[in-house]
Amino acid sequence: MSDSYPFSSRTKHFVQPKQWASMRVAKEQEKKTGQRIIHFEKGDYQGPDFETPQHVLDATEKALRDGYVRYDPGPGLDELRKAIADRMARRGRPTVPEEVLVTAGAKHALTMNLLTFLQDGDEVIFPNPGYPPDEVWAKYTGAVIKHTPLTKPDWQFDVEALEKLITPKTKLLIINTPQRPNGDLVNNPEEIAEMLKRYPHVMVITDEIFSEVTFDKPHKSISAVEHLRDRVIVIDTFSKTWAMTGWRIGWTVAPKPVIEKLSIFLQDSITNVAAFIQKAAFTAMTGDQGWVENKLSLLKSKRDRMVAGLNTIDGIKCASPDGAFYAFADISGTGLTSQEFTDRLVERANVAVVAGTAFGSQGEGYVRITYACSDEDIDEGIKRMKEVDLS
Repeated sequence: MSDSYPFSSRTKHFVQPKQWASMRVAKEQEKKTGQRIIHFEKGDYQGPDFETPQHVLDATEKALRDGYVRYDPGPGLDELRKAIADRMARRGRPTVPEEVLVTAGAKHALTMNLLTFLQDGDEVIFPNPGYPPDEVWAKYTGAVIKHTPLTKPDWQFDVEALEKLITPKTKLLIINTPQRPNGDLVNNPEEIAEMLKRYPHVMVITDEIFSEVTFDKPHKSISAVEHLRDRVIVIDTFSKTWAMTGWRIGWTVAPKPVIEKLSIFLQDSITNVAAFIQKAAFTAMTGDQGWVENKLSLLKSKRDRMVAGLNTIDGIKCASPDGAFYAFADISGTGLTSQEFTDRLVERANVAVVAGTAFGSQGEGYVRITYACSDEDIDEGIKRMKEVDLS
């Protein structure tokens, strides 16, 4: 029946998000069988260890009571834009509020940028593995998608290989650090920036949503490289730093002409991010950061617990990620493909993970596992994985 509707040909590639396929299967299995599934597949905080900070909840309620419930068209509340600019300056990119746009999450920011910059025949380079939703809107524009394979096992850009992909038609390079799905930092942004000196027509979109969820090494942004600053668009969010995933609020930082264009896009699409949510985000960013510090300590402990557990399972090897809340486990020793492992694990052990191939061909032999959950779930999930026969 759906074939009879006059959908745009630009939507022919639309499919359900690959990275959520495991979650859809797990939810359906849970509903049918009534058995409890250990959810290592969710890209979100789970359980009471990661409740949104109370002062953010209080600020949300106050903003509602104070009447921040009307239209407020534009790039964002002045005080929030200034707070974001100050934070970006501490990251190494001097920023003024006019270079900030408040968006309905990072995904919204990515979508607006891709639709604003790309058109038929333009080339855009994505990392492999990478984040699937980014590619959906690049395809929608008619752009040509290229992939630069990240090196194994450290998941870094091979700058020489990357440079070979650049042509006069290349318009955008996408960088993600700390990376999804593996949690590793991009260690050589300066080297990438130096190479890009030779290609002044290439813009960079750097997705830094886990910028403040790192454990052993500091996050570095390519936007801090001075000579490249006017060609870099930074995307970040409140979701991962302050456990505000459901609030749907993030930001873009870019040169003023880019922000002015994107602001028009935002106003003509969603009008504005809800003002009461912006007030809550301002409190999150400028208030007591003790919760964030405690969360990082807790996440690091859970990372170590998960990685140690995974490395006790036959056929599995797992390196310790630099940040985010994902482990990217090498399951090639089991003799199964990523999808086979994922399917059998949820069916036979009631443990859900995400096949690495959801993030690109370089993810074959790996699965993504979230450790932002309770210690009890980590231990139970590892126990089930050790005991199950997947052959």
